[in-house]
Amino acid sequence: MPAQTHDRCYWTEIARAAPSHPALTGELEVDVAIVGGGIVGVVTARLLKDRGLTVAVVEAGRAGHGVTGRSTAKVTAQHSLFLQRIESQHGREAARAYTDANRAGVALIGELAERHGLACDLEPADSYVYATTADGVEKLEAERAAAARAGLPMEIVGGPGLPYPISAALRLAGQRQFQPADFVAGLAATIPGDGSFVFENSRVVDWDETRVATEGGAVRARHVVMATHLPLGQVGMYYAHTHAHMHAVMAVPVEAGRAPAGMHISADEPKRSIRRHRAASGATVLILTGPTFKHGKPAEEESAFGELEAFAREHFGYSGGGWRWSNEDYVPRDHLPYVGWSGAAGKSLLVATGFDAWGLSNGAAAGRIIADLCQGRENPWAECFDASRHSLKGLGKFAKDQAEVAKDLVGGHLRSYPDAEQAGQLAEGDIVKVDGAKAGVYRDSGGRLQAVSATCTHMGCALGWNPVDRTWDCPCHGSRFSAEGRVVHGPAFTPLEPVALSAETERTD
Repeated sequence: MPAQTHDRCYWTEIARAAPSHPALTGELEVDVAIVGGGIVGVVTARLLKDRGLTVAVVEAGRAGHGVTGRSTAKVTAQHSLFLQRIESQHGREAARAYTDANRAGVALIGELAERHGLACDLEPADSYVYATTADGVEKLEAERAAAARAGLPMEIVGGPGLPYPISAALRLAGQRQFQPADFVAGLAATIPGDGSFVFENSRVVDWDETRVATEGGAVRARHVVMATHLPLGQVGMYYAHTHAHMHAVMAVPVEAGRAPAGMHISADEPKRSIRRHRAASGATVLILTGPTFKHGKPAEEESAFGELEAFAREHFGYSGGGWRWSNEDYVPRDHLPYVGWSGAAGKSLLVATGFDAWGLSNGAAAGRIIADLCQGRENPWAECFDASRHSLKGLGKFAKDQAEVAKDLVGGHLRSYPDAEQAGQLAEGDIVKVDGAKAGVYRDSGGRLQAVSATCTHMGCALGWNPVDRTWDCPCHGSRFSAEGRVVHGPAFTPLEPVALSAETERTD
């Protein structure tokens, strides 16, 4: 793996300069406090401010540089083969509501970009799901029929310009693609003023239905929105009703003539997602995703990136360089996102989670749902996305996922780990025993060893090393921590404790 592609996200590295925002200090009061500065949080904030409410967005890092800024950035209402699954489990009305919400989400992103003059490379692009097998073609036909019943016109077409044989493709015209980090950061910059705020580098460590607090300050509000991809801590127990997984993502430089127009995803395995981006320098880059893998499983991650790189070399003339990173998603057990009140209406947190890799159109739609709920307005999609639902659908998947979590929780602690004295043999990061307890030991670029607890602070699962992003990742519910133990992604919100290494171990090289 080329060193220059290590631990780098294309979108956040090429992002245009955007105003920075201060950390939260002291106490303040607004109408709505929003935890998370991704697409859900920032779109919600913008809509509420447009309606005359005051808002405070509290972001742990930089606005737009979290999960949203690490996506493939396809802005489309065509979500692979989703509609036939939703219709099968929830009926035609739910499939239509999901469709209408996501069409509105696509439109809203365009409206916000135009209204606020956001420089985010927003451009039209047709969306395709393609098949390479007869079984895949049948799935395309089923999806086209379900989409027609839901009011979303798609058509079966021949080859969409991909450099390998396909059997057919399902096309949805008139969709969009953009630079996600620039969109969110640019929109966030329009929010401060007139009693509204955006705070960065402000990780929330405590909350309730009317207050959020960081180590530096607190915000009181009539409503609190948890827009953190997966709600923090135990909120709503959504970590138990969704399945966490990772995607291997690459941005590879290619010749312009070898980059197909449009946005593409395969109906068959192995899963492939493809779109192009023209950089400000004029270079053409392909954004590729491939196999999914489990958090904290470095062997699975290595295999996923190896497979994706081989695909890029074989079909697009990739010869090295570029960027690679991983991003996470949560699959809801009954295939519909959770958006709205986490419990009793008006007396609980507002949340948005479970977008299953389609977080841009869903995220913008969620912003509109949440804004309406904050004001007590009727929303046509709120019932379909109801976050407080206790559906019996998907119970088989729920049981399977919980069995897998239990296996990771118990198995990770029963595994045998080498003693810390062997840490000097590490290429970069691994789990070892220090005084009988598990520790994650990381060798930084200067050759120095650092150690932290290797037990997730959310539910106590054993962590694993992510060699591409250089993070400690939790296979149970998707929490992620920096090499030094800082929380990168929830549901955990407490950092890992540092672990002292013996002088003998630290001298090992």
